[in-house]
Formats: sequence, structure tokens, C-alpha cells
Amino acid sequence: MKIIIPLAGFGTRMRPHTWSRAKPLLNVAGNTIIGHLLNFMREITTEEVIFVVGYKGDEIEAWIREHYPHLKAHFVVQEEALGQAHAIWMCRDFLDDGEVLVAFGDGIVEARYTEIPEPDADGVILVQEMADPRTFGVVVTDENDMVHDFIEKPSTMEHKQVLAGIYWFKHGRLLHNAIQTIIEQNRQTKGEFYLVDAYKVMLEQGAVIKAKPTIFWLDAGKPDYMLSSNQKLLSLGYGTQDAIERSYAEDFTVVPPVFIHETAVIDQSVIGPFASIEAGAVVKSSIVRNSIIDAGAHIGNCILDEALVGENARLTGQPKAMFVGDDSSVEIG
Repeated sequence: MKIIIPLAGFGTRMRPHTWSRAKPLLNVAGNTIIGHLLNFMREITTEEVIFVVGYKGDEIEAWIREHYPHLKAHFVVQEEALGQAHAIWMCRDFLDDGEVLVAFGDGIVEARYTEIPEPDADGVILVQEMADPRTFGVVVTDENDMVHDFIEKPSTMEHKQVLAGIYWFKHGRLLHNAIQTIIEQNRQTKGEFYLVDAYKVMLEQGAVIKAKPTIFWLDAGKPDYMLSSNQKLLSLGYGTQDAIERSYAEDFTVVPPVFIHETAVIDQSVIGPFASIEAGAVVKSSIVRNSIIDAGAHIGNCILDEALVGENARLTGQPKAMFVGDDSSVEIG
């Protein structure tokens, strides 16, 4: 099947990091966001993979061609930010009668990708149950997991199956025609074209769409989401397996799980839990936990918790000499 991966967003919720880097190339647990997604999808990326790029598209293309040279990759530019459906519309030359899977590159989704296609369905949508779905898009299904409606940011907690950003269609032409319909219906408007509207058109035309669960879905669109994604991936073993052994030979302590790049320099420090230290980073006389330290960053005399430190950034603190008497309480800001 063909794979379409939209990556054209500005990543405004991840600024200032995305002023200098495309969001799909942000690091988490030893890889980039798009790198993790492509690794999970490796069994189905054997045909054409079409990346929709915009902001910093050259940077994304260069990274993918360097790290995934085996992919039969195409890069389509979305010059105007007109929404998800428009991004897919830019790939209309690839939407034929064959299968197509759309995977949005702002999340990390582990799923049974080879088991997604359904012979008796026109489409399959991956979902994940959320305790509070009100800030997401949800699907309304029956007892057989057949989709009957889509609701964007529901006001109630009745439906908890959230769209995970992975969509399969038996015929790409079906998706092509639905998007063309909503574009023609809204040609006079200047807003965005939403993919959910295209799915509603399909349902109205009698398409059979089924919902299937993910193994897990990690949203990487905001700083706190990035840190929770880092925790989840490290907990699952996507980190440095020899970090503890390395700490024995060098002068630092590891509290697993962590990722420490082989070129990172750690000296007289405590790393972890849930810390990722990227290539060429230097951490001296510090404690780093629940944080992501990007390539080339320098950390000295700091205690970091829930920190995202960008590439080549420098953070330095100052050691304090203190005499704290019996029964005292001291808060150090």
C-alpha cells in the first residue's frame, strides 16, 4: 500500500524549539518523532511513501533521505496552510484505486500495521480510548466497531474513542473523491479543509468504515506531551541498554530508564529517571531527570526536572555552600 505522511505544520505549540527545527525532527527517547513512527511502520513502508512538507521541508527531506535511504520516498510541498484535507489533496496524483494509509507525523503510534486492512471495509481508523476526550476528535461506533459519526472536540464524555491520526482506505480514489467534494462545497471560504469532513462525506455516500485500537498513541505536539512520550518510550526500552555499564566505567550515576547517546559526555552527575541525553551533549556536576537534553547542549551545576533543553543551549548554575542547623527548613529557589 502507499503511505502518505503529512509533515507540513509549523509546530507552533512547540516553540521556541520549532523556530530552528521542524517539529517531526525533535528528539525523544533516542530518535526523532518521525523516526519512531517510521520504525513502527517499517513492515508496511515497502512501496511508495509520500511526505507532505511545508515549513522547513528541505530539512525534513534531507533527514529522511539520510536516515531512511531505502524508502521509495516522494516529497510534496503544501505551500499554503489550508488544513489536513488540503495536505492530502496535494497528493491526489498518488490517490488511485490501490490501498493508501494516511499517518499524521505529529504523533507516535504503535499498532499492528499489517493487520489494519479489512477486506469487508472501505476504510479503517485507528483509535485510542481516552479518559477525557474533550480536546480531541472522537468517533461514534456501534457494537461491531463500525463508525457512524465523527465529533470534533466533544462537549460530553459519552464517546471516548479518540482519533489517533492513522487512516487506511481500500481505494485511494475514495479519499480523493471525498476531499474533492468538500473542497468544491467550500471553495468560497478561506479557511482550512478538515479531513473529518471528508470522512463524513464517505459515510453519507455509504462507505463502510471500521475503528480499530492502537497499541499506544503518543501525542508529541506540546512540551508536556513530549516529556510524557519520552517517559513512555524509555519505559518500554527505547533507550540505551548499556547506560548502567557505562556509568560504572565513568564518573556518573544512572537511575533507569534513560537514553544516553554514545557521544554525550557525562561527568559527576546523576542521570534519570526518564532522561534523554542526545549526541554531543555535555552534563557536568548536575542532576537531570524527566528531561530531554538535545544535541550539543551544555549543562553544568544544575538540577533539571521536566526540562526541554534545545540544541547547543548552555545552562549553568552555581554550587552553594550552606550550614543548616538542627530542625531547620530551607527552600532553595
